Amino acid sequence: MTKRFLLFFILLPATGLLLQNALMAQVGNHAGQDANGVVSRQSHDVVITVGDEGNLAIKEHVLEETQYFNDNAGLYSEQSIGYSGSFSSVSGIEAYTLLPTGKNKFKKLTVDNFTVSDSRSSGVFYDDQKKVGFVFPALQAGAKTVLKYVKTYKEPRLWGYYIFSSYLPVKASSFSVTAPAGVRLQYRLFGDEDGKVSFSQEKKGKKMIYRWNADDLEEIRSGRNAGGILQRALHLIIYVQSYEVDGVAHHVLGDVKDLYAWYTSFLNDPEEEQSKQMEAVVAAITRDKKDELDKVQAIYYWVQQNIKYIAIEDGLGGFRPRDAGTVFKRRYGDCKDMSNLLREMLDIASIPASLAWTGTNSIPYSHREVPTPMADNHMICTYKKGGKFFFLDATGRYNVLGTPTEHIQGSEALVYKTVNDFELVEVPVVEPGKNITIDSVTITINDDAIRGVGKEVFSGYARVPVVYNLENLERSDKKVYLNDLLKKGNNKFMLDKVKTTNASGIHENLEIEYGFTVEDYAIRTQKEIFINPHLEKIEPDGLIDSPSVRQDIFYPYKFLTTGIVRIGVPDGYKVSYLPMNREYKSSEFGFSLRYHVDEKMVVVRQNFMLNTLKLEREQFDEWNEMIKSLYSAYKETIVLEKD
Repeated sequence: MTKRFLLFFILLPATGLLLQNALMAQVGNHAGQDANGVVSRQSHDVVITVGDEGNLAIKEHVLEETQYFNDNAGLYSEQSIGYSGSFSSVSGIEAYTLLPTGKNKFKKLTVDNFTVSDSRSSGVFYDDQKKVGFVFPALQAGAKTVLKYVKTYKEPRLWGYYIFSSYLPVKASSFSVTAPAGVRLQYRLFGDEDGKVSFSQEKKGKKMIYRWNADDLEEIRSGRNAGGILQRALHLIIYVQSYEVDGVAHHVLGDVKDLYAWYTSFLNDPEEEQSKQMEAVVAAITRDKKDELDKVQAIYYWVQQNIKYIAIEDGLGGFRPRDAGTVFKRRYGDCKDMSNLLREMLDIASIPASLAWTGTNSIPYSHREVPTPMADNHMICTYKKGGKFFFLDATGRYNVLGTPTEHIQGSEALVYKTVNDFELVEVPVVEPGKNITIDSVTITINDDAIRGVGKEVFSGYARVPVVYNLENLERSDKKVYLNDLLKKGNNKFMLDKVKTTNASGIHENLEIEYGFTVEDYAIRTQKEIFINPHLEKIEPDGLIDSPSVRQDIFYPYKFLTTGIVRIGVPDGYKVSYLPMNREYKSSEFGFSLRYHVDEKMVVVRQNFMLNTLKLEREQFDEWNEMIKSLYSAYKETIVLEKD
């Protein structure tokens, strides 16, 4: 069976609706023949003005036109427009279908019913998302849809970014900003390696107009390990650096200092609720701990295990941590609430700690590159000892002290020091040797069946999803899960017994001991037994179809997997054929296969190593070369001959 890895991803939604329109012929070679439609025109035109009270007003005028080519058009009927309930609003919505009635003739069917509802997104520290839902009527092959609306931003720091591409091919995509000359903008393009985007600017009277245009864009491809949309899509990050009112400059987001000043405005004098119970808990869980790091660990694990993570964001509450006493009393909170509780409990224990803002691995830039809230969607607590930072993310229920949660590896943390001082720290990436899976089995051949006993050990990030499932699945589902996790040989695999050790412990490796039977696995003749020793095939992704996979492939963590198979040679038999050893080595991935005979036992040892979080397109050919070598090795059979 193929070795299965449980991987996690966070996908960020695109701004507004990324619909698709226009004729396939107009898109040229960029639209695949299997495309359901095409975006003929997608334009977002932003107008920035300075109000009478000196505040910025930002309005984004959206126009999106799409044409559909086949009977899959109905899949796109239900659409929605997303916005923040506290920081933006949507108005002037106009949506309609143009139904073909003849050559260049269309019947207009207007959308009349719009429904506002919540639209929660997991894994972010500010949400408060709303959506306006509606249905385009009578979508069919040849139909077109048109959508127009205006989005108003009440907080300039939460504007703006624009995704040029879409999940359908795009014929024409444009973004413009018209602003007073005294408004200074900063912007940066991402994903434009091919130079698709053209830029121009002009001055008209007292206003500046900035324009970005891109034509004939391929659709955003989704797929396994594709990463978040910001990792894949051609997009623009733009923000207001400063603006002038009556000759006075007002800073908005000029650099990281401005972003930090805005963030810390939500932390000033939080007036923590005093809790004798909290003090008692801190005293109890640290009573026998003499070393400071042991105390940190005890408090960290207590918050992990006793405070339930719930996203409860609302307006400014998406930025302001709730006071620690309230979170302690309620026993639930979001990431910033849990981090603030950690900080307060450590303070009670006279251990200095700090809050920090960071982004998960769905965000492809640092605070230095993008000094806006776009660089962050998570909050953690940090502790520093001997020059080393410990990144305490209590939302990672099964995470050990000293290891960051997998989804913030390699990110940049904006660490609080004082109201006016901060530190930018890179969160480390955990090496493969910390995330190990070792599966060791011993089998005997009984006629055509094999019977075996095994032990699988999980450490580091490899342990987390298994422990999670063992703790949270119902008994019947857990049995199915373990059978699938430990499956060997073929579909006739039967798990006879299983025992787990350290499933609830955080420090120890998870161990699973099991027994199994696989019928009809060995092949017998009068004189020989043929058996494929590769009961489990380690191949995280298999071959990559280079022409169709146009984006890098992302992994949540580096890992090392070892499989050991010991095959008992039946009495009266000897080994007549043993495959040759094989290996493939590169700095970022590789495998090795070793075969040898130890008395009456054939021993096969396989290692597979992944030493990167991102497999770049330029590496696909090398990856495929390795996988082909591995596939060839998996076809090899051991031959046992009557002695």
